[in-house]
Amino acid sequence: MQGGRWFSIAACTVAMAAGAMAAGCSDMATGNDAAPAVGSPDDGTGPVASAPATTLPLTQTPQYVASNTPCPAGLPELGAVPLSEAAPGRAVTLVPYIDLAEATVMVFDIASVGGSDSSADGPDAGESGAGDPDDDGTPGGGFVGDRRGRIWRFAPNTADQVGSSFGAAVSTEPVADFSSNTAAEHDQGLVGMTLGPNGRLWINRTDRHGSSVLTVLTPTADRTALEGGYADVLEVSQTNAQHNGGDLLFDESGLLYVSFGDGGGLGDPRRHGQDLTTPLGAVLRFAVDTADSDDPGDWRLAPAPGNPDLGPRSDPHIWVYGARNPFRMSFDEPTGTLWVSDVGQQCIEEVNALALDEGGANLGWNSYEGSRRFVGDELADHRPPDLEYRHGRGLCAVIGGHVYRGSELEWLEGRYVFADLCGGDIYAAAVSPGTEPDDVWHLGVSTPRPVGFAADAEGELYVIDMETGVWRLTG
Repeated sequence: MQGGRWFSIAACTVAMAAGAMAAGCSDMATGNDAAPAVGSPDDGTGPVASAPATTLPLTQTPQYVASNTPCPAGLPELGAVPLSEAAPGRAVTLVPYIDLAEATVMVFDIASVGGSDSSADGPDAGESGAGDPDDDGTPGGGFVGDRRGRIWRFAPNTADQVGSSFGAAVSTEPVADFSSNTAAEHDQGLVGMTLGPNGRLWINRTDRHGSSVLTVLTPTADRTALEGGYADVLEVSQTNAQHNGGDLLFDESGLLYVSFGDGGGLGDPRRHGQDLTTPLGAVLRFAVDTADSDDPGDWRLAPAPGNPDLGPRSDPHIWVYGARNPFRMSFDEPTGTLWVSDVGQQCIEEVNALALDEGGANLGWNSYEGSRRFVGDELADHRPPDLEYRHGRGLCAVIGGHVYRGSELEWLEGRYVFADLCGGDIYAAAVSPGTEPDDVWHLGVSTPRPVGFAADAEGELYVIDMETGVWRLTG
């Protein structure tokens, strides 16, 4: 979708409605020029270039042929059971929470108690740990961003506020605005947001030159705004405007996980997914070296202790590789599991539930799409997905969510809640890492263009929709 409003994977809706092959949904053909240099992290230990592109004409490459081959029979179906059949008497509703067009990212502020409006006082910025809700049970505020690179502060409306059907209000003006230096074509834009050490706000966006940039921002002492300065701590060059996805989050020990897609092109023509010299097509893991400084401009990202040694010239920041477009990630703290949803090519969507001792795992792309063979050599070390489903019937691009750990929908406890971009429907799967999913429930609710999820301090879930804003899942 050239210059479209939605991420390029949204083109699946149009393509499938027209009966077109799903291969055209999520990729644009790329030229045969060699890949540009891949940006290195600040410590200088990263890769210097990606593998050269093939010299074959585009239509003769194995990747192109495989991407335009009809999907074989027998691929796994999602097989979602309606909630009314799976759990009679149970129901999920979506309540409007934030009115923000083109919303892509959202995070609840763990260092904030929240308040009745966006100017309410919060605790000292040095607080950490799970933030407490307000006295009336309302979760604290946080930050929400749109695809263009603008960030607002939000705070829940209280019971005595009237005049709005939404559960939270955003600040009148953005508290940070990167729109003049954010590209927003295809899979670009502000695509990741999380909170890190000392309550800093971290974002992952595509700058106007097309590079993925990690930026650290500092909230004010009352947590209601952001200070003027910011620091870019990582830059990764992208080969084109596709598969720039890019989530980021911290684990309980303070290590930073960042995901990058393969850089685009039909079938990963540069084989970035299996190229260990590039950060593209991988989940990276970093230790944040603050150098005993409170200024993020002094911070550096180093390979995390325990990262796998993947051989000579390999990028030491890679934690797992073989990903196509790992657009969304989340941690399930009770099980110590990292959930990575990887958008597929033309046949299969996949979700990987990775234990934190699985560093070095090869998720398979582009030798595999899910558990289906795609191109190139068979891999002896392929780590198969924990959940996969074929395209069709409104399914084309998995939007990863969270394992539910709230209390309002206690019957969803332990289930992984996710969506699919093209149909917009929301699902919950019982998945144990390394085993086949027990079952998948269709929760009976949907949004027009879901692009992510967020969890508040109480474990309740919110779906982020690029057309209609943020919605809260409740009973």
